[in-house]
Amino acid sequence: MNTLALPPSSIFPRKLIVTLCCGLSLGLGFKTMAQGLSFEQTLQIALQQAPSLQARLASVQGATALQTSAGQLPDPKLSFGLDSLPVNGPNRGSLTRDDFTQRQIGYLQDVPNRAKRAARSDAAQARAEREQAMLQVERQLIRREAGLAWLAVYFVQARLELLDQHLAHQQVLLDTAPNQLATGKISAADVASLRIEALNLADQQGDLERDLQQAISQLQRWTGPAPAAASATPLSGPPPTWPAASRDLLQQLTQNPEVAALDPLSRMAAAEMREAQAAAQGDWSWSVNYGKRSRVFGDLASVQFTFELPIAPGQRQQPLVTARQNELTRIDAERDDLLRKLLLEAQTLLAEHDELQRQLARALNQALPLANQRVLVVLAAYESGKTTLAGVQEARIKTIDIQLRVLELQGRLAAAQWRLKTLTAEPSS
Repeated sequence: MNTLALPPSSIFPRKLIVTLCCGLSLGLGFKTMAQGLSFEQTLQIALQQAPSLQARLASVQGATALQTSAGQLPDPKLSFGLDSLPVNGPNRGSLTRDDFTQRQIGYLQDVPNRAKRAARSDAAQARAEREQAMLQVERQLIRREAGLAWLAVYFVQARLELLDQHLAHQQVLLDTAPNQLATGKISAADVASLRIEALNLADQQGDLERDLQQAISQLQRWTGPAPAAASATPLSGPPPTWPAASRDLLQQLTQNPEVAALDPLSRMAAAEMREAQAAAQGDWSWSVNYGKRSRVFGDLASVQFTFELPIAPGQRQQPLVTARQNELTRIDAERDDLLRKLLLEAQTLLAEHDELQRQLARALNQALPLANQRVLVVLAAYESGKTTLAGVQEARIKTIDIQLRVLELQGRLAAAQWRLKTLTAEPSS
């Protein structure tokens, strides 16, 4: 670091104060546990452990299992009974004396029409695809929230470690202050200023420690509880970098899992509408019966065919068809509404992303260099006796605030970029 060439001083060593004011490293390369979770590891663990994902997977398996039976014929029916049993007269209660009396066994098969069975099969397939699509929606939600939780912990930890460095250096000034006060090199007001600033930094430290614990709790919502020893710094590695957000949002949003999940829902509604239309064709059934009679009269067999007669489709089938058509219209409208909502969210995120980039560039390229320059100028004035230590402290605290602000902006920018990525892209497996 380039510094102003100042004459030696008998008060606080200039090298120490320059280090305290300007020499703290700024950025994202702070210490983390080697055994901690990287960003990608966090996403993988969240996808492996999320109970909601297991629930969705069970729904997928259930809907897939139903595909096998959807287009099949209904189970046949087996019947037993007595036919023409006399209830009065000389043959009353006899199973053998009357030539009409028979013990029957029958086999009945209902046959829904072919179009109806095909529509049911299509609906079952669409339902399975819908559940699979909802599984992808859940995966996207878990990835987004787990990633945001990781980023929150990372950047709060970065700010806390930066503040810890400042507190450590502030303590150095406090430890040397009594000797300097005893020799008259600083005033009691300077000592009070140092102590007040140490209290303010301690308050900031407490706030950040609270925020860190809350962020860790949110992260553990997705990764599961961690050992106490690992809870302080549970991360490893820097956050990933993502390419610049594309402005072709509408095309990308059509690939969003929430939008994609409406396609199988629409196909399912269309299949149900075809099933309702097929009901107007009527179903049929066939049956075979065998009647056991007395040996004197001989046994009987019969075959029967039964056909439905949809004689009033306007009152029975058409209302159901109309309801299914309205369901298709509703799904199409919901898709348009969802696309508009997602487009608004993406445009809002893009605007936030661009503004954060501008603010971060100003903070790094203008505000922080100016703050460091101000510290050097105030230090020069302090060395020459033209200002007090309180002036140096004020300049130093302004630098700390800007450094913390830079980390806050970096965290918000990373979160906006991750939200955009998970909003406009389907999550990978």
